Amino acid sequence: MRLAWLAAIGALADAAVAQTVLCHVGWAGATRTVTIAPSAADEAPAPRLEGSTLAVEVVNRLPPAPGAGVTVRTLGRWQGQPYLLHEAHYLPTAPAVGPHGFTGLQTVREPTRGHLLTYWCEHAPAVAGR
Repeated sequence: MRLAWLAAIGALADAAVAQTVLCHVGWAGATRTVTIAPSAADEAPAPRLEGSTLAVEVVNRLPPAPGAGVTVRTLGRWQGQPYLLHEAHYLPTAPAVGPHGFTGLQTVREPTRGHLLTYWCEHAPAVAGR
């Protein structure tokens, strides 16, 4: 009985880890939702949102790969060159319950122009029949 319970807990954790992630990004007066499927460690991240002054990259890596979990990077641009404004790494865990997912509401301000970006990420709801 105990072994079955531990196996069930492990299966739930694996499902949470391999789940698609939704990130809600507020920028330039609009909120956009980007969907990030799990990826292998050897896949290079591409910007999910990109503008003339800011870019957002989100990576959803599967365990046991190095860097497993969700990484959010915000890059600024100055004279055409990107520079890192913010980077956060969230360990693979069960989905959080709350209004702003597993990241909480995060705010990033671009220092030279004062542009403000907000984001929060959550695990996508499980699809019935899976």
